[in-house]
Amino acid sequence: MMGWLKWRKGWAGVLFLVFLFSLSCTRKRDDEHLNVFRGFERDDVKTWDPANAYDGVSLDLVPLVYETLYQYSYLSDHYQLEPLLAESLPKYSADQLTLIIPVKKGIRFQDDPCFRESQGKGRELKAQDFVYGIKRLALPSLQSQGWWVLDGKVVGANAFHDLLLHAPAQELTQVFQKDLEGVKALDEYTLQIQLIKPDPSLLPLLAMNFTSPVAHEAVEKYSDHQGNLTDHPVGTGPFVLKRWNRNREIILEKSPTYRGEKYPSTGSMAFAQLGMLQDAGKTLPFLDRISMQVAKEDQPRWLNFLKGNRDAIVLPKDNFRQAIVDQVNLVPDLVKKGMHLHIETGSVIRYISFNMRDPLVGGDHKFLRQALSSAIDRDEWISIFTNGTGKKMVSAIPPGIQDRPKVEGIKYDLNLARAKELLKKAGYPGGKGLPPIRFDLRGASTTDRQFGEFITEQFAKIGVQTDISTNTFPAFLEKMKQGSTQVAYGGWSMDYPDAENIYQLLYGANQAPGPNESNYNRPEMNLLYEQISVMKPGPKRAQLIEKMDQLLQEDCPWALGYYEAAYDLAQPWLMNYRANTIILNRFKYYRVDAEIRKRYLEDR
Repeated sequence: MMGWLKWRKGWAGVLFLVFLFSLSCTRKRDDEHLNVFRGFERDDVKTWDPANAYDGVSLDLVPLVYETLYQYSYLSDHYQLEPLLAESLPKYSADQLTLIIPVKKGIRFQDDPCFRESQGKGRELKAQDFVYGIKRLALPSLQSQGWWVLDGKVVGANAFHDLLLHAPAQELTQVFQKDLEGVKALDEYTLQIQLIKPDPSLLPLLAMNFTSPVAHEAVEKYSDHQGNLTDHPVGTGPFVLKRWNRNREIILEKSPTYRGEKYPSTGSMAFAQLGMLQDAGKTLPFLDRISMQVAKEDQPRWLNFLKGNRDAIVLPKDNFRQAIVDQVNLVPDLVKKGMHLHIETGSVIRYISFNMRDPLVGGDHKFLRQALSSAIDRDEWISIFTNGTGKKMVSAIPPGIQDRPKVEGIKYDLNLARAKELLKKAGYPGGKGLPPIRFDLRGASTTDRQFGEFITEQFAKIGVQTDISTNTFPAFLEKMKQGSTQVAYGGWSMDYPDAENIYQLLYGANQAPGPNESNYNRPEMNLLYEQISVMKPGPKRAQLIEKMDQLLQEDCPWALGYYEAAYDLAQPWLMNYRANTIILNRFKYYRVDAEIRKRYLEDR
């Protein structure tokens, strides 16, 4: 009997392998007839909920399912906002405190079983869906990282948040149905937003997924016990989530009911010269499927890209010399293969973040923070981890952003003699009596581990020991959201091109679970932030930002690092590709030329 069972189990295993092989072949055959983009993600999606998607991986994909009132013009040299779900740009009242936004008619949510009344057919988008989505940012159970969009800005938002915070659990649903005074649907297709004070940054916020419309039917059917739509998104966008094998692959497919937005018919001369207007006026999206492989290590990604198995890649640091000459050109072999190089600068910053709530490194212990900052060799950091392409941070604000302070350098840059003196001033001469510094990395890849070794060596030069913690990226984000790190590798990709978007990271009201991951809370900085947040760019605003920069350098909640230059490579068959971290819905413009890809793979 046992022999028969072993024989049966053996054949079951064989049959299962045959099934997987046939499934793989079927998928491959299907892909040959589809316009499929094959890409990489460095880690898994943390959440599909637009109220909490705020990490780079989630923001690659969530905007493909959920849309916003406005979007950035894809083929403009400047960050120019244009209507997406809105019919037009907002109409402002004379005092700039009230916005009236008309919503396009005839837009429908994606088909989904949550729409029971229409037998699974997606219903029409209404202004009330924006109200519902925005109100969710105030739910205490969500701990939305987008709460700062409303906090202190929208009339009645804080009062509504407090109502929800103190509501008994059994009454929460009823309390949530109360009005949020400053966000109303005047009719089915008209949204009104009322502000406490003028806010020039509000329009870019309406292009962020935090303000996406959300169908209450989806929340009622798919949310978890805290109200999160973690794994079942339902939006109005061009793609639907088809399959999510956690930590392995993410598959999105074209929504069969998408309204058919058109590819831009105008663009800058630079994009026209790149041939990116060839699809002008054609119906979007071009892609039938997006297949993202979760690959945490650089070298497997690089080898798969070279084999033609993936369509685009962020160039790994260890392969930079293989691919680039003179810092800005591809090597002849890759040029011969028809590959394209895309370099993006000016929207990503890297730094070391000190948790100002931590009893050891936070609070008034600025001499310790200054000492650790003075121990870091930025030139070596940039050389090892960016191949010299990063530019040393001398201000929180990257080059090219309006009102950037005119500064000469980092106040607490590498100076070991000063670092040792500051450490002594902090009460730890030669590191004596100082517990090991807990340092959290953003991931567990080879590069992350190398950075842990680098930081350990830097701090050891002044007698400071370090305990390095590796994390998955979602786990790291959760630590930051809970404010439980001590010292961490920080980074920020700008949401919109304005200094206010950087300094919100240092505004006291935005402490964890908000974007202020260092939990910095200095009244003088808070007041300056509140002033610049209602001012238009200009000399007076620039003076205030310079004061903010001086406070940052002196208090040292960050050890400034570098401005990142991202090098992306794309295969010759990938059309309309633009590497950009602010234009988040860019995938809908991509097109794969199947004939070029087929010829390439046949010649390989």
